[in-house]
Amino acid sequence: MVYVFICVDFDRDYGYPIRNIKHAVSKPIHLEKPNQINNPETAISIQGTSRSFNPFMEFLISKELPTCFYFEARSLDLFYNEHLNKAKLFDQSFFESGIHGFDHEDLIGEKTGLILDYIEEKQIISKAKKKIESLMKTEVFGFRAPYMKISDRTLDILLELGFVYDSSIYLESTHGLVPYLITNELVEFPVIKTPKTSPMKGMYTYLWPLFEGKRSVKETVDNYLQITRNSRDLYSYISINLHSWHFAYNIEHNQYLSDSEIIQNLRMFEEIITKLENLESVVFSTPKKWLEKHKELLNNS
Repeated sequence: MVYVFICVDFDRDYGYPIRNIKHAVSKPIHLEKPNQINNPETAISIQGTSRSFNPFMEFLISKELPTCFYFEARSLDLFYNEHLNKAKLFDQSFFESGIHGFDHEDLIGEKTGLILDYIEEKQIISKAKKKIESLMKTEVFGFRAPYMKISDRTLDILLELGFVYDSSIYLESTHGLVPYLITNELVEFPVIKTPKTSPMKGMYTYLWPLFEGKRSVKETVDNYLQITRNSRDLYSYISINLHSWHFAYNIEHNQYLSDSEIIQNLRMFEEIITKLENLESVVFSTPKKWLEKHKELLNNS
């Protein structure tokens, strides 16, 4: 058996780090309205997310697919303010909420040059947690760092704030993974990256290459099926990772897509899910649901 997690980073349209600015800037705004980038309230666009939101959510809901949304707090807040009726679609028992920063912050300062201290990083994550919990009316247990980069403080902060798991680490593998304990209270769910020397040619399990036209849907599907076939552990998982805006915004060309192109991207995503759904060995789940069933395995290992 292999558990499959659909994981969506719900954030601004291509969060772009800029030197000496703590908050990420939406790339379209950086290119078109550079005078707005210094203010975190004007440096954000959720146009891509909102344009593809309804058909994407309707697909997930129609199939009752467990999905984990890692929310960037400002994007979620803006979405609720501008698209309340759409936001109501999050109210599904099979959806799970996690955190993806408040303003898609660079926690290690690699791209911005701004190093956060313990107190500042904790304040950011705590503020994001409170905002998301107040909007979603649910407790949040999971964290995914912006840019998939955690600092040497992040895990201690997550423990202090009562998080149950993190999913910010890449791990090379050609098969499904079993999460591991960081401490007795905190679990790591790594994101698979296949080795470059494998037949899967260094595929990240983020769907960036698919939506950017760098991998075909057939190759992407075949790679996921191969990872599934390689998996022997009864409790292993793979995650399919994507961004909420990526159906509608192309990074390489720095442009929003047409409605027909958005539908094409959605159809490719649906094809991946349907192919996996048809395998008897696959069960769709979320990290929290996995832990509810199997946490004792980790405690005893």
